[in-house]
Amino acid sequence: MELYDMHSHILPAFDDGAKTVEDSLELIEHLRRQGVRHICLTPHFYTYDLSYDDYLLKREKAFQKFLPHIPEDVSIVLGSEVYVTEYLFNNNDISGIAYGNSRYILTEFPYELTLDDRTIQQFYLLTQKYRLTPVMPHIERYPYFVDHPDAIGTLKDAGAVIQTNISNYVKGASIFRKRKLLKLIERGYIDILGSDTHSMRHNPPDVFAQAVDTIAQKCGAGTVERMMATAEKIFRSAQEPKA
Repeated sequence: MELYDMHSHILPAFDDGAKTVEDSLELIEHLRRQGVRHICLTPHFYTYDLSYDDYLLKREKAFQKFLPHIPEDVSIVLGSEVYVTEYLFNNNDISGIAYGNSRYILTEFPYELTLDDRTIQQFYLLTQKYRLTPVMPHIERYPYFVDHPDAIGTLKDAGAVIQTNISNYVKGASIFRKRKLLKLIERGYIDILGSDTHSMRHNPPDVFAQAVDTIAQKCGAGTVERMMATAEKIFRSAQEPKA
């Protein structure tokens, strides 16, 4: 089974993630050792801090510097972790911050998010105006949605894909939270995994295999296969030639 990391801050010298090329390669190597050969680079895009065009230019410059150093046996997709504010919707086209050439976009919201009119309107704009599929990162950070699975279901009915961080499924993680999230995975509310790694101290990537094993043991190997198939679908669409 191919393993996919759909959320990372490995792109060096860009955000609060890896600081140097050496740091980035160390993170990639830890993922490689565990069989993770498909990695999405999703640096933060704070839409209140930088314009869309300026962000794209800055990210492309950082990526071109890093590109020659990426191991040949690792597949990389460039994306963004987009913090959604009203400024985002001032742009006519935001497809450049999606996962590669796909129509999937990693969209972070304030953690106090609920299923209110504003949320519904923002999802409507993303899916209808921009024809993009929102991927919600680290769903565990949104208390309302973790406590109200039906609300997650509403987002999924609108087309959203739900991501969770591997750190929740390893030794030392909160048992209460782990059990709650595993139930959500088992019931099909959570779709894909990401390391959200920033460094070997902040969300270290060396527990990816441990998280996969935990999910397989508690929810079944078929569940992990389903999650990786969803990740593969996004990853492959990101690699397709731009329409």
